[in-house]
Amino acid sequence: MNEEHSAEAEIRGEPEREIARVAYSIARAALDEQHTAVRDLRARTGALLTATSVVVSFLGARALTTSHLRSLAFLGLGVFVLSLVLSLYVLLPTKKIKSLAAGGDLFGSTRRRHDPASDAYRRLAATCDRISTTNESHIEVLGQAFTLASVAIVIEVALWGLQLALS
Repeated sequence: MNEEHSAEAEIRGEPEREIARVAYSIARAALDEQHTAVRDLRARTGALLTATSVVVSFLGARALTTSHLRSLAFLGLGVFVLSLVLSLYVLLPTKKIKSLAAGGDLFGSTRRRHDPASDAYRRLAATCDRISTTNESHIEVLGQAFTLASVAIVIEVALWGLQLALS
């Protein structure tokens, strides 16, 4: 009788385990998507930094050597520094973006003795969801920094172009 009860519990646990496994897969995919988004944002920021350097090399050097409307040239230089700082903020590694750590906490006491696998998947899914929620705000800040750096390079080009056109 005890073996029958154990086999019946095993059969009932299968759909629950599958649901827990799918929930973990979805939560893990959300974390992977966040890490991909940060990697892509950093790649675009590297390209933006390269573009900023090219602009400084060509326009900035010429604008700073002319004597006419030097205030525009120095304003452009200030915007360049802003763009540089924002780009470096996006590119530098941070501990604010979390990842799934070691699974050692799964070896604690399980809530359901008859199906520890379902419990482990549930814990993993909850951990991934918690990490994903924590990461969202910092990833948004990185995106805003990238946007501001992009705007800064446009302003920089406009200021130096205007200064050179007027001189």
